[in-house]
Amino acid sequence: MIVEDRTTSENAARRGTTVDLSFPVLGDRVPRDHGYALYGAICRAAPSLHEAPWLGVHPLSGMAIDDTTLHLARHASLRLRLPADRIADVLGLAGANLDVAGASLRLGAPQVHALSLAPSLDARLVAIKLTRRPVRSNPALHRQALDVVGFAERYSVEISRQLHAIGIDQPFELCGRRSLTVAGRRIVGYSVRVGGLTLEQSLALQERGLGGKRRMGCGVFRATRGA
Repeated sequence: MIVEDRTTSENAARRGTTVDLSFPVLGDRVPRDHGYALYGAICRAAPSLHEAPWLGVHPLSGMAIDDTTLHLARHASLRLRLPADRIADVLGLAGANLDVAGASLRLGAPQVHALSLAPSLDARLVAIKLTRRPVRSNPALHRQALDVVGFAERYSVEISRQLHAIGIDQPFELCGRRSLTVAGRRIVGYSVRVGGLTLEQSLALQERGLGGKRRMGCGVFRATRGA
């Protein structure tokens, strides 16, 4: 059964067709780098979600115990971002047991949430594929194309391009370098914050996201805490 407050349907209709569907999670801890393993567990429980282009998965929330382990928050949830007309496709996850890299999670009955109207949004990690290196006139500087400064420059240019494509030209902030491991390969990006958004821009950014790997927790935006 889906739990829904009385205004959710009205708000979702007014704000667009994209919603968050939140499944309560019963479990203790997961790896901090859990995006790939979590998506794999979801697909094992609901094979039709494999490579679903419309699906976004929020990272699980909690407190880091050490460099590798995340202790789940008391009211942790598996939060999926999806079109409202796709809710039926994920309802089979209710009651499912997920094995996330050896961590056992059990999902409860989901609740529908309309997207936030927040003017400031954060994504924990935005993963962007950068295929071109900056041109260096001095060969002695070639290695700098691979350093963090060169990467941040190219990354910022691509973030700006993707934001502009959805009608957002406000300044953004890179809030810390982060990474995700996918099939043994490390993907590096940044936590990104975008502020000063209008209602329409906020909804567009939440609906579209930035970068790739959205099914693994990347590029999915939520309201900035305390903003």
